Formats: sequence, structure tokens, C-alpha cells
Amino acid sequence: MQNRTIALKANSPQTEDARHIYILLTKHTDTFSLLIVALIRGYYSHASIGFDEEQGRFYSFTRRGFHIEEPEKICLTRKNVKCALYKLAVSQEDYDAMREQLMSFHDCHTEWKYDVPGVIMGMVRFPYWRRRYRRFCSQFVAEILESGKETRLKKRSSVVFPDDFVKHSLTGPFFLGTLEGLNSCGY
Repeated sequence: MQNRTIALKANSPQTEDARHIYILLTKHTDTFSLLIVALIRGYYSHASIGFDEEQGRFYSFTRRGFHIEEPEKICLTRKNVKCALYKLAVSQEDYDAMREQLMSFHDCHTEWKYDVPGVIMGMVRFPYWRRRYRRFCSQFVAEILESGKETRLKKRSSVVFPDDFVKHSLTGPFFLGTLEGLNSCGY
């Protein structure tokens, strides 16, 4: 498989017709998250993806499998969760392709599980073939992005971690702070 470039700036024109996707990176402080961050030598421990028509709702993988996340609800149980939100303008065609890919995960959400061996292989930068019904958070976000024509990845999705979205971003964060701050901004 060829190498691709992570381009967190879609090449579509910035028009009123552009659709938007959002990548939410979070830094949790539970033991598992701290272990992941230490082993990948990163800052953020989790990545999720959202769409402009569902503001405030994100999709990802957690240790429980495919998961729909709402930052407002996370704030009820976890305080001071640091986050960065990236907003990407994409064409309607790419937006539809990404939504379709997302729905393929959602339609059989009970089958999907968190891929612990995949995380370990990714940590040692060993690209591998996707395991059936197994993903980890940043791999899932990378696969959704790959379903669009304008958003390219420099690495295989199996070795993409949350900080890779920051390192290869061509735009700054749309929001930088805590989940509580994100909620108070009206997102």
C-alpha cells in the first residue's frame, strides 16, 4: 500500500457550500490513557470524529468498542479533560463518503471491539492488515478520513495515533482548552 499524507486541511474551496468534519483530541488521565500516552510519547490519548450536522456528537472506539461520545456528558464524570478540536472543510462528495463509512461501522456497532493488539503493534510502528471488527480510536478516525478523496494520510491507519493529527495538521486547532470550555462555547 502506498504512503499517504495526513492533510487536516481538505483541498476543497472554503465556500458556504463546504461541509465540515471535526476531529476531537482529548487527554484523559485514567491509568490506561496515561500508559498509552507514555508508550507513544504523545500528549493526547484519544481521538474521535464528528460531523457538522450532529454538533456535539462524536464517534470513536473505546475499550468498550464502537462508541458515540458527547463531551457534555463526559464532563459530568470527568473534570478538566484537556482537548483540541480541529475543523476541516470538505466537499459534499467527501462528506457523504465519510458519513457512509461511519454508518457502516454504526450499523453493526455491537460487533466492533477495541483492538488492544493493534495498539501494541502500532506503538512499535508495525503496520498490519486490519483485523475484522477490531479498531482503536485514532485508527478509526484515520479510516474515516481515508474514505474521502481529498484527505490523505502519510501512514497506514494502523500506525496513526492522536498526536499524528496535530503533527500533520495544516491548520491550527479550532478550539484548544478543556471539554468544559468546549461545551460553554456552544459546540
